[in-house]
Amino acid sequence: MNAKLASAIEVYKRLVSHPDPVVAWFSHNGIQNQLAINSVWNQSDLDRLEKVKFTKTYVVQENSSGKFEVNHRKISATDSNIMYNEEAPSGQFNAIIRKFTPKKGGEEKQFIEIWNHCKKIKQYDVLSQEKHGKICPKDGQFGCLHWSKAEDKLLYVSERKTPKTVSFFDTKKTDKPEEEQPTRGHEHDFKEDWGEQLVGKHKLALNILDLNSGDIDTLDTIPEDLSVGQAIWTPDDGIVFVGWKHEPYRLGLTYCPIRQSAIYLWDSKTSSVKRLSEESRASHLPRITPDGSKLIYLDNAINGPHYQCSRLMMYDMKLGNITVLVDIVKDPKGDEFPGIFSMSLPQRCWTEDGKGIVFSSVWRHQVGILVVDIETTKVTPILCKSGGCIKVTDIFQDRMLVVQSNLNQQPYFSICKLPKKGQESSVVFHPLDDPEPSLDINFRILKFLPDHRPHPTLGTQEYEAILATPKNGGQEKYPLIVFPHGGPHSVLTTDYMLLPTVFMLSGFAMVFINYRGSTGYGDDNLRSLPGRIGDQDVKDCQEVVESVVKLDEINEKQLTVFGGSHGGFLTAHLIGQYPSVYKAACCRNPVTNIAGMVATTDIPDWTFTEGGFDFSHGALTTGEILTEMWNKSPMQYVDKVETPILIILGLEDARVPPKQGEVYYKQLKARNKKARLIGYKENSHPIDTVEAAADSCINILDWFWQHLD
Repeated sequence: MNAKLASAIEVYKRLVSHPDPVVAWFSHNGIQNQLAINSVWNQSDLDRLEKVKFTKTYVVQENSSGKFEVNHRKISATDSNIMYNEEAPSGQFNAIIRKFTPKKGGEEKQFIEIWNHCKKIKQYDVLSQEKHGKICPKDGQFGCLHWSKAEDKLLYVSERKTPKTVSFFDTKKTDKPEEEQPTRGHEHDFKEDWGEQLVGKHKLALNILDLNSGDIDTLDTIPEDLSVGQAIWTPDDGIVFVGWKHEPYRLGLTYCPIRQSAIYLWDSKTSSVKRLSEESRASHLPRITPDGSKLIYLDNAINGPHYQCSRLMMYDMKLGNITVLVDIVKDPKGDEFPGIFSMSLPQRCWTEDGKGIVFSSVWRHQVGILVVDIETTKVTPILCKSGGCIKVTDIFQDRMLVVQSNLNQQPYFSICKLPKKGQESSVVFHPLDDPEPSLDINFRILKFLPDHRPHPTLGTQEYEAILATPKNGGQEKYPLIVFPHGGPHSVLTTDYMLLPTVFMLSGFAMVFINYRGSTGYGDDNLRSLPGRIGDQDVKDCQEVVESVVKLDEINEKQLTVFGGSHGGFLTAHLIGQYPSVYKAACCRNPVTNIAGMVATTDIPDWTFTEGGFDFSHGALTTGEILTEMWNKSPMQYVDKVETPILIILGLEDARVPPKQGEVYYKQLKARNKKARLIGYKENSHPIDTVEAAADSCINILDWFWQHLD
């Protein structure tokens, strides 16, 4: 092993040993005049090749001047079998959902446990009641666990109970009545799921566990054509939830908040279900004001780009009227508010007076905090002064917990007091732990305004790139990694990222490209790309490269390119359209042939939308459409490729099927081009298991060095 590779491995080991903060929230178990905070962390263990989850609790004192001091910290390991650990509103109890597989074999069991401060006081074997299927784990879409206001009920989501099936030729006899007999001949019926990272999620149901009787009520008045999730209680024991239509068939839901969905209310007195949001929109992430009078949520257009500018909506629970609090922003000028680009809201997102909503959103190359006044609809940003990113995890009594990070700063939790209206820029964040020393990386923002390549109807739209270089104090010219993001409607921010950090601390400069079509720059900018992929985005990337190589610190003879998903699509395009520019390339789960992806991906609508065509569930790919999709694909340039390329695949990827990268690899090999293919089992689109993440990182560096030396 050469010295550079050995050094990169040591860099990776050092960085990956730093735990990642997941979420933090205020607990009700604090001592008087002090704040108790719970947090969850993930840490990669390279010896055991697994992610270790642990919790850390803090006791924080706030003095009269508004400064926070941490008086106590405690770390506890987390049982990997615990699916949920939810504190009751009073702070007196915790509800834990635990999975368990008997040592002698057999099916997995699931238990709901109730703990007080001393011991486990109740336990329920929920699957034994045969009211529903397995409980849905936390998945960012469906799974949830919530206490009722009176703390006598728990609300959670599970798979619906499905009829038992047997073969036509099954000879077993049972004493059960006819209506409970298994259905014959249906054991091999096709079951749809919700796609990438939601494989196996089929039909979801809402359930209420009565903690006094132990009875489970599966809400059977919810329409059969809805999959449910993101459920929360109302103050009067009603339930607000999101229902996703799964007819005529399901499309992949992960990263796609545009699926037909609505906010519904289940009435506890009548068991009736009422739709609250507009039927013609995709609505999600409901949150209720502390007094229960108003409901807010995000909504998007159904279909179109998968991730787009959202509206912030408010529903009056008494009057029944809907108000648009924050509308879509089409064309912001300069650094103006670009609209809401957010896929999550904190469970508690309200200011103490109930008149403000606090959450995180992408603002060009940063993630910042938005404070929305529900009376004036004014949006006030809180952006990191150092140019980094801030993400809210909880807000309680105007105290806020956030995750802070930077391209040169590993993430950490901080606490602050939310300033009064008009003074938001004066906010001061106090870290709960001493942040790690800043990394030896510099970065700056580059802006591009392609007047010579305007969009035919939307005109000229600005885009950005982030140039990051190692600090060494000298005049050395760095090899460059060009890094376009995936999506294509996504964004690269100044947030900390492990892989790029390893690359940069191993001697590479990097340019992160937010080509036109990225999120966080207004809705027109985003919508300028569909129908123009393979052209506009490719030319934007190449324009950045041609600008950056003119800078003194970049070695123009040592250019590489790396991207995943649509970033892999762009990587393949760049080495095909500009074959003499790049010395080495790597792509992860790349789209290489849009026409060949239509029938194999969980998001066939993506191929239509980005190809420039309207999508409906009954849409068919005509010869004309397939030809246009091919004309936008990098596979057409395979004869021109001269750059050695490393292709990395997650073999369980439902989003961009592995065949996309495999066929590209085979076509390169058939032309005697230099290519290598790596496939990781038990990895889907993100390629994020501990082993795959580590192995792929070092392999990428090794590949680049092989072809730059």
